[in-house]
Amino acid sequence: MKLLVLVHDYLPLHLAGTELHAHQMASLMVQRGHDVTALFTERDLSREEGSLRRDTLDGVKLIEMVHQREYADVAETWQQDLSLRVFREQLAELKPDCVHVQHLAFWGSRCLDAIADAGIPCVVTLHDYHLICDNAVLLRDDGELCTEGPSGDCTHCVRRHPMLPERHDAIELSDDLWKRAARERHALHKQSLSRVERVVCPSRFLADRFIEAGMLREEQVVVMKAGYPGPRREARLSDASQPLRVGYVGGVYPSKGVHVLVEAFEHLRDDSAQLSIHGILDWFPDYVAELRAKAEGLPIDFVGRFEPDQLDHVLAGLDCLVIPSIWYENMPITIQEAYRNGLPVIVTDLGGMAEAVPTNHGGLRFPRGDAKALADCIKQLASNRQAAHSLAAAAPAPPTPEAIAEELQSLYAAMRKN
Repeated sequence: MKLLVLVHDYLPLHLAGTELHAHQMASLMVQRGHDVTALFTERDLSREEGSLRRDTLDGVKLIEMVHQREYADVAETWQQDLSLRVFREQLAELKPDCVHVQHLAFWGSRCLDAIADAGIPCVVTLHDYHLICDNAVLLRDDGELCTEGPSGDCTHCVRRHPMLPERHDAIELSDDLWKRAARERHALHKQSLSRVERVVCPSRFLADRFIEAGMLREEQVVVMKAGYPGPRREARLSDASQPLRVGYVGGVYPSKGVHVLVEAFEHLRDDSAQLSIHGILDWFPDYVAELRAKAEGLPIDFVGRFEPDQLDHVLAGLDCLVIPSIWYENMPITIQEAYRNGLPVIVTDLGGMAEAVPTNHGGLRFPRGDAKALADCIKQLASNRQAAHSLAAAAPAPPTPEAIAEELQSLYAAMRKN
């Protein structure tokens, strides 16, 4: 089978969950004897926008298109004319038997129409809320959760883009014009997504949000987690004579709620726990500077970046992992990786995070943004190491990459027969 994978960013320059999962599945399909090409974008001011560069990685053929991530008008953020033209050209040249869309940012949803018009089976995996929400996380820039959704007023977010009046039949940039732009964005994404036969959602929570928004029909949905490589380790009983080794692993930026975790340690001045923060520290320097200022005098170590293949080593140095995100996370990889490594987790009681941590199985949950409640959870695990061990031992078993690849291969085959 010839498989085309479409995604916004890709390895080796981008190592977030979507990119890692996309390449993991693509390389496993190569191992299964399939011909796989990944088509993705990259910002490169030294090259012409729309130009292509080809390479290979782990047997996956790579086609990188330059996209400078710059727009003259808000409508360009969903129309993506140049990207659509390049995609159509590659679709015609590659003639894939199936297309798996892992993310549509910088490509635009009209690529789904191009696939449908060509009569090619298509699977879409939704890793976030991009097709519903202009900033992809249903989070306002003031840090509050979005309560509007696509049926409400999305102008708060779309206003971050420029608007050319001549493209919108108006002289003044009125509120009504911004609302119309948001409605047009939603309508196009809804129409394009309606032409996809199967949409993979890593959490039931995310699937339900898209159904509530009118973007998906229940019969399109396939709930399927990512796969998690590596051995499944037994739950570890930590040393009660030592401080609880609490860790954060992931992106260090506001929506991840790292500040909530740092603030929690202001309530833990009894030497019962210590914190290490693992993640790239120079992407959001102002935010990290604020974190460091809050952490002054507290048992907090900003460890910084690590390579993906060192994740198990990082987790081996922890007694519990905290995921304090303040947005509706879909299905964070780090939760499953903690389970695979025998660690209990503490997560925000929100979105896919709450879904991944059933009551008394795997860890504890705390209210969004509540640093005092998070501190209480840490104290609970620090004071009762046997309870922490029992929670980790009862964690749901994460699926393996091979199991997920088998499910996807079956899904591709079934669609080709239809």
